Amino acid sequence: MSYIFDSTPLIYLCKSGLCWIFNELDDECIIPESVYNEVVIKGKDMGKADALIAEELVKNGIITVLQADRAFDTFKLDLELHQGEIDVLSLANGLSGLAIIDDDIARTAGQLLDVEVHGTMYLIFMMVRIGKLSKSNAKGKLNEMISNGFWMGHKQYLMVLELIDKI
Repeated sequence: MSYIFDSTPLIYLCKSGLCWIFNELDDECIIPESVYNEVVIKGKDMGKADALIAEELVKNGIITVLQADRAFDTFKLDLELHQGEIDVLSLANGLSGLAIIDDDIARTAGQLLDVEVHGTMYLIFMMVRIGKLSKSNAKGKLNEMISNGFWMGHKQYLMVLELIDKI
């Protein structure tokens, strides 16, 4: 199964020094061309360090860039979702892959389209579970992500901390 990443998970894994997670995943890591353009091309224009890290991941073959084929009718999705989210869902649908998206509306759309959808925290939980990331390090990285602009509600934050402790 392939992992298909939206912009937000890619950006915050790179910003927080968790880009090594892409190497730990057993399957192919993919981003749509629209996500590459948003994260790398626009990010470099804005001087974002995470854009350079993401570009290196692509150059080194750790992440593959693919053009989405729009495997389903996106007319109604265009009203609520960004192009990258639509392309992630389309690729995940066409490749029977796992969409990694943090936006709630996009995740709900994925579920309605029978696409398996998870977010950035799923990957962090996975790394803790397999022993690649300690619980205290996971909490520290979560705090770092939030300090860098990753949005999470207070109740959700407390729940994530509790879930990390239960792993």
